[in-house]
Amino acid sequence: MPTAGPSAAPLLRSGARAGTIIVWIGGPITAGGGASTPANRMSSIASRDLGLTEKNYAASTATVSNGLVTRCYAARDDKSYDHNQVAYVALAGGLEDPVSALPTVIYKARDAVNECRKAFPSARIIWAAGPGSLAGMDDTQLADSTTIVSAILGQARQAGALAVNLRTVLGTDTSMQSSGILPNDVGHEALAEAIVEAIEDDRAEPVDTPITPTRNYSSGLTDWASRQVEATRKREAEKREANRPTGTELGGVTQKLDELTQQQGVQQVLLEQQQDELDEHQQELEQQQQKLQSQQNQLTQHQQELEVQQKSLKTAQDAIQKAQEQLAKIVGDQGDQVNTLKTLTESLRTTDEKIDTVQRTLWENQQKLDNRIDKLAERVQKLENGTSA
Repeated sequence: MPTAGPSAAPLLRSGARAGTIIVWIGGPITAGGGASTPANRMSSIASRDLGLTEKNYAASTATVSNGLVTRCYAARDDKSYDHNQVAYVALAGGLEDPVSALPTVIYKARDAVNECRKAFPSARIIWAAGPGSLAGMDDTQLADSTTIVSAILGQARQAGALAVNLRTVLGTDTSMQSSGILPNDVGHEALAEAIVEAIEDDRAEPVDTPITPTRNYSSGLTDWASRQVEATRKREAEKREANRPTGTELGGVTQKLDELTQQQGVQQVLLEQQQDELDEHQQELEQQQQKLQSQQNQLTQHQQELEVQQKSLKTAQDAIQKAQEQLAKIVGDQGDQVNTLKTLTESLRTTDEKIDTVQRTLWENQQKLDNRIDKLAERVQKLENGTSA
């Protein structure tokens, strides 16, 4: 039997609510995927059976982990009707989400309830988890879907919402499958019946309260479809009756044990995922340490190369210094030689000056001597001339 949770809204009987509107929020199945017409989708059928006006905000791309809360915002922001007239808000989804997104599914499922409760304070929140077909899923996918649906139902119960497990309604029956997880018209019919019956149970109405179908099937499917619907009703009624508390409340205890088992399964998967993440982080850490060690080795090698280069540089510097000293000595020697040359040059200049002086003196003396010789010659000539006379 679905679990009815507490709510601040006034109750008529148990989980019943006053109001004329039911709001639907979900993914491709809630949007009508697989149904032949919008009128044959799960939400429209259930709304008609409940006598409520449907407001559908589902999106074909929305999943619990990505998009469902956004659709809650879309419903919240639609002010075209009185939100106090909303009797129920039905959240649906789960089969589209991979088990790798389990942590996100958990808090998004809870956030969706909280957002809808704020947007529609008088409404009873319903979490219809796992609508769709399981046909074609392998064992791993079936196990993963069980984990996802159990996690959603657990969050729904904790948040005080009506938790409805739709995962096994269609099961692997291909006669109710359109494609993938999408149900055909008969599948939508079966899902709608399960939701309606859960709401009726939540209202504390008798199990055998008849639900009069308001939809018609095509003539070729009338008998077969009717048998399918009746068989589905009978299975759901038998399950509810089996879980109905007895005087010893054995059914209630069984339900609580089932819920506990489901939550333990979810926690086990979460622990395994956390362990996988821890292992991955450990591997990343080891890789980083190896990379760091490699960088450390490279740094050591670079330091050794630097030391060799520093030694080479020191040798070169010593050689340069020695060459500079030799050059300084050569330059110093050249300076002494230059000074000596300067002294010699000065001596030569002085000697030249002295030679010039001597030459001038000799020339002057030669001139004087020549004059005297000339005068003596004149006298001799005069003497010779005088003697002749």
